[in-house]
Amino acid sequence: MAATDDLGIRVSVLLLPCGISCTADEFATNLASIEPPIGPDPRKFRVLGVKVFADGIPSSKTSWMHEEYVGGGCGSLCVGGETDESRVEQMTEMIRRGHIEGYQVGVPVTGDRAIDTVASALIAAQRDHPRSDPRHYLIHGDFITRQTLDRLAEAGIGVNMNPTIKWTIADLEPEFVGVERAAYEFPYRSAVDSGVRLMSSSDAPVTMPNWRQGLSTMLLCESKASQTVSGPDQTISLEQALRNYTIDAAWQDFAEDWMGSIEVARLPI
Repeated sequence: MAATDDLGIRVSVLLLPCGISCTADEFATNLASIEPPIGPDPRKFRVLGVKVFADGIPSSKTSWMHEEYVGGGCGSLCVGGETDESRVEQMTEMIRRGHIEGYQVGVPVTGDRAIDTVASALIAAQRDHPRSDPRHYLIHGDFITRQTLDRLAEAGIGVNMNPTIKWTIADLEPEFVGVERAAYEFPYRSAVDSGVRLMSSSDAPVTMPNWRQGLSTMLLCESKASQTVSGPDQTISLEQALRNYTIDAAWQDFAEDWMGSIEVARLPI
């Protein structure tokens, strides 16, 4: 999520310190070598954090899941390591390093097992190395459970979901995860009820940045191809959906004091 002023200048930037399947040592080395540029106005340009990629996507069966996919397999974390246990250690250490170096950590993660791993790592980093208002967050969170949402809400960790991805893939997902799990994917109602800080984005260019379609999906849970309702129990209200794209999205960028709401002298999101 990055907001812009009327000149189209980025407000926030996420660094990508290393590629997929790197190790915690490589991550730390690359992180230490970075000298974030400093702009004259932090509202126009500032480096907030790092991205740490956790796993893949359900349609390629690379999201790390507790329950097997249709046809078998559970996916895995996409960091270095020969076993699930070693990859958990690597992921946990990457998140810890990003946190103690003072960055906001954003983690693209989709499978429920990977999400549980990331949540535990973020919570542990904040507990063991207290820092004022780090605002870490999960990106996507496709199959996040209510229990994990409750844990994140208590810890002040956010979740940024993608309603237009739900709209695009809802007709395809039962082939990979079954009807029940497909309906639950991107559980907006569960997230709202948990009290977690909830944001939405398009993940462009994966989907077009059409916030109107995003609102529609959050309100109706209709699929793109068939207009079938997928997960009607996960719909939310218009007001709740609008917060995802406005004041709560500004919170993710540490910018809620000067954008995200319709007030005099505030920038558009």
